[in-house]
Amino acid sequence: MRDRDGASVGKVAQVFPSAEDGSAAYVSVATGLLGSHHTLVPVEDATFDGTDLHVGYMKSAIKAAPSSGAGQTLSPSEANAVRKHFGLSPAGNATGDMGDPHENLDQAGTGPAGADDTEGAGTAPPA
Repeated sequence: MRDRDGASVGKVAQVFPSAEDGSAAYVSVATGLLGSHHTLVPVEDATFDGTDLHVGYMKSAIKAAPSSGAGQTLSPSEANAVRKHFGLSPAGNATGDMGDPHENLDQAGTGPAGADDTEGAGTAPPA
């Protein structure tokens, strides 16, 4: 794995899939002397160049991230601790509860600069 500046951080030891779709959500990275320390890193915006996984975090932040044991599963609270460490918003709650579908979160006059949702209705997008 390489950090945002291209510096080598360590080797990916384990991939933790997303509960929603099974795609990679986090990886455990073996760092330190002989890869004896494993830290967790979110990979939602990572890229793979065919050889290395590149993440948008500094090496120091990766090494200071919450740790994991090899072969363990990742609980929702552990995932949220990792997300918090990297300044990301928490993942959805473990129950998958999306809230009250009848709650009106879209209030008129609260859009950009107080605009309501009808502003620009029926007009073509700028060319």
